Amino acid sequence: MTREQEIWKIIRGLFESFSQRDETGLESNMDRDCTVWDVFEPDLIVGEAQRADFHARDRSQSEARGPLTWRLEPLQLDVLGDIAIARYYLHFEYQPPHATQGRVRITDVLERKPAGWSIIHHHEGITPAGPPGFDSAEHK
Repeated sequence: MTREQEIWKIIRGLFESFSQRDETGLESNMDRDCTVWDVFEPDLIVGEAQRADFHARDRSQSEARGPLTWRLEPLQLDVLGDIAIARYYLHFEYQPPHATQGRVRITDVLERKPAGWSIIHHHEGITPAGPPGFDSAEHK
């Protein structure tokens, strides 16, 4: 397996673990001090203790929704020695109750350590449709 394939496998594993509500799987490739900007959280999540609190909140909102489907759209992966930067889209859809869907743009920063690749930062944000308050047809 190439470095690139290994990294994309780790990233897919994050979302497979999330959809199965497997927090151990989610954490398995995160560095102890990993930081997270989550799409549904307003503040930066820093380290294991804050991620444990976050997982409890996130599990609660996830369990209140219906089944989840998701798809990754890889865009770019740069491997710079022992650091890798992955950029991709996540398309997600929760079924009722409390249905929602969206397209999230994500950046993961990974570091290669003796035990393998580890995510040191995970950054999510809803993909904007364009500048707020503008109709794209009006501004061509």
